Amino acid sequence: MPTSRRNFLKAGAAAAVTMSALSSVPRVHAAGSDTIRIALIGCGGRGRGACFQALSTKEGPVELVAIADAFEDQAKGFAQILKADEEKAPLCTFTDDTIFSGLDSYKKAIDCLRPGIDLALLVAPPAFRAMHFEYAVKRGVHVFLEKPFGVDTPTIKRSLAAWKMAQEKGLKVITGLNNRKYFRTEETVKKIQDGAIGDILSCYVYRLHGPCRWNPRDEWSPLQNQLRNYNSFTWISGTPCVDWMVHNIDICCWSKGMHPTWVQGTGGRQVREEKDELMDHIVCDYEFPDGVKLVMQVRHISNTWSSFRSVIRGTKGMAVVGEGIGEPKIFKGYNVVNDDVIWKSEMPKNDSYQEEHNRLAKMIREDLPCEDVDFCIKSNFTGIMGRMAMESGQELTWDTAWNSTYELCPNIDGLQFDGDSPYIMPDADGNYQTAKPGITKRF
Repeated sequence: MPTSRRNFLKAGAAAAVTMSALSSVPRVHAAGSDTIRIALIGCGGRGRGACFQALSTKEGPVELVAIADAFEDQAKGFAQILKADEEKAPLCTFTDDTIFSGLDSYKKAIDCLRPGIDLALLVAPPAFRAMHFEYAVKRGVHVFLEKPFGVDTPTIKRSLAAWKMAQEKGLKVITGLNNRKYFRTEETVKKIQDGAIGDILSCYVYRLHGPCRWNPRDEWSPLQNQLRNYNSFTWISGTPCVDWMVHNIDICCWSKGMHPTWVQGTGGRQVREEKDELMDHIVCDYEFPDGVKLVMQVRHISNTWSSFRSVIRGTKGMAVVGEGIGEPKIFKGYNVVNDDVIWKSEMPKNDSYQEEHNRLAKMIREDLPCEDVDFCIKSNFTGIMGRMAMESGQELTWDTAWNSTYELCPNIDGLQFDGDSPYIMPDADGNYQTAKPGITKRF
């Protein structure tokens, strides 16, 4: 006898649902009048933003029922912020018993959700994304999947497998590649695909700015300091190649309709003196299957030229677009001067972070198709491939990188909060060993 909607909701709310019972989630989606319950996994800056945006959708009623973070002060601190917000407090139905902390807190929060209807916001540091994604899908809930989706080949494959499972279960997933939801960027990419700049000749992605923040505390263990400053450690963030550059890499790949299949690169630590692992300059030289080049440059050093954009050159002109560019434009030549602008989007500016949650809510309520998550995951892998080439100083093909079994944190599922860092520990002076091209090989 088919499961009725009322009985499904009642059964879905029961705490004793087993994982085996969730192997085949009914294709049920919240209708416009149904309340979607939300669990937040990760209470850092991006997590807090994603939570406010998920609670701000106008597609139908929502409520936040659970909060999770590795650090208790982060979870409880954000809970207090929410309860003090006059607009959002009525939507927050979590209790002291559903505010969780610890490295396994994501399971407890996701377990508060109903299969097939509710939503997990996965916004913890990148190293944990694939593990959290896999668990959420196994539990049968819809997912906001913040970027990046993995930090090495095994974790990106784990996320890809979770996405395939989500498709089989009819679950809705949207990625945190928010530039895909910025109206002006969407329209510009469509113009490029329609031939506005002719055949693409080359792509350049830049993120050049001042130093990255570093805020350690003596009372924290090395592992806890790394988790609190995850941008500064390879195993947690994947390096800037992965965490910082995925948006603009994706925009170039999206415009081309393909991903690079070859890369070589280099990087180093010339100026940075903080006691972390972060390089301060990186260059990766990619090649698409048709021979077109994509060059990525990262630098975060004081008193240097700043640039944050994608530049796509074609046979008929050039587009300047991407993260860091609020007003994308197409030029008739290769000079960025107003007299040479031949097209710019007339679409209004929009909050792309809010738009991704608006679209996800609509997907869930109206059973609409997901975006091309498979392509987005492979754009993430393009950054991983660049990191591997940059750290080693070697050339890599897509296949070589894709067949790598090297894991930055092979025991991520069993990581102990009070233990040592699984990947890197400081020396007696508190210094960390940075990757060295020509010496380091992590694949």
